Amino acid sequence: MGRIRRHSYFLIRLFTALLLLSCISPAPEAPALKTDLFADRLSSLSGQLRLVIWKSQYTLTLYKGDMPVKTYRAVFGRGFLDGDKRMQGDRRTPEGDFYVCTMNHSKRFYKFMGLSYPDLKHAAEGLQSGRISRPEYFMIKRALEERQQPPWDTQLGGAVGIHGRVLEGATTGRSFVGMNWTDGCIALDNADVDELFSVVTLGTPVTILP
Repeated sequence: MGRIRRHSYFLIRLFTALLLLSCISPAPEAPALKTDLFADRLSSLSGQLRLVIWKSQYTLTLYKGDMPVKTYRAVFGRGFLDGDKRMQGDRRTPEGDFYVCTMNHSKRFYKFMGLSYPDLKHAAEGLQSGRISRPEYFMIKRALEERQQPPWDTQLGGAVGIHGRVLEGATTGRSFVGMNWTDGCIALDNADVDELFSVVTLGTPVTILP
């Protein structure tokens, strides 16, 4: 009987200690807190923030000035092997120099940072090939000069951006970076999108390389 009492007393003490430890142990950082800390640390570095995307390396690198801060795994459009984007529906990720022209939350893609495709190079090629009209070319040109969103409803396509993914019944922490599955956008894990969304602003330069 004495051994049983001592054993029960030990179990009670152990349970109490574990309960106290759970009360005083710090809780895991919430995603918002992590992104806030990331933004604070980044703000201490000098230089302009910009993004450089290497399609052949499947990476997106965040720069502050000339300093690479962090590199993320990325995937691209299903037309990856066909090169630069040329028209609506070709599922290619465009190449060139762009800027972030829209930022919003998305039910389908978690968070979305729209890019200024088509740029002037794509517009000029589209005009020469007859894919867009001269008025459409000048609409694109004017939007780019004003650092606004260019028209996304021409034969050149549009709505290309950096985003994550939300599926019905899935958590936002699940990884979707494993194969090229988009219609031309740049897809990252949702946790990585959270970090970028906390520091990127409208007008942030984005370079996409082959």
